Amino acid sequence: MSNWDIDKWIKERKDKRIQAAKNLKELGQYLKDLGYKYIRVWYEGAGDSGECFHAEGWKKEINLEKKDSNGCYPDTYEDKSWNHKNEENFDENKNFTRNQVNLQKEYHKFIKEHPDLKFQGELHYELVDLIDYDWYNNEGGQGQVIWHLEKEHIEIDGQQNVYSCRDANEKYYLNGDNPEYGQGDEVYER
Repeated sequence: MSNWDIDKWIKERKDKRIQAAKNLKELGQYLKDLGYKYIRVWYEGAGDSGECFHAEGWKKEINLEKKDSNGCYPDTYEDKSWNHKNEENFDENKNFTRNQVNLQKEYHKFIKEHPDLKFQGELHYELVDLIDYDWYNNEGGQGQVIWHLEKEHIEIDGQQNVYSCRDANEKYYLNGDNPEYGQGDEVYER
């Protein structure tokens, strides 16, 4: 007999995320006052690790790209450049065009002025911590966190990857006869 109460655990997990979202209200107002309309963070993971990319910010109306016809996300996030040639004075942020650097500076300024909110050092990690489904273990997942500042809500638009399997049978004869092969028609999720 286990003392673990799954209903209590689910409620505590949900309450923690609700509180985390509520804690973002003041930051959201601060970013709106700076003219931002949307903040987006791309994330992906598998195995036992996940990664998210620098928070991107827009100050105008945009059409945030959705999945393609195959249900996949386009690679539209921008990440830091690599200095493969070991150039002096290399700008690792040169590929950024979506206010990533300014947004992070403003975020650092805000958290310094509001230590009581206990925000993480990076905005992108603060936002992906709202995701409740498991996107970084086993088969993993991917997607985007979109903060609609004017509408005052955060949307997780993601995918959780799952393994599937199909029955397969093979029989080999030691007398040299042709092998027999078979494959089931039903696909099972694991």
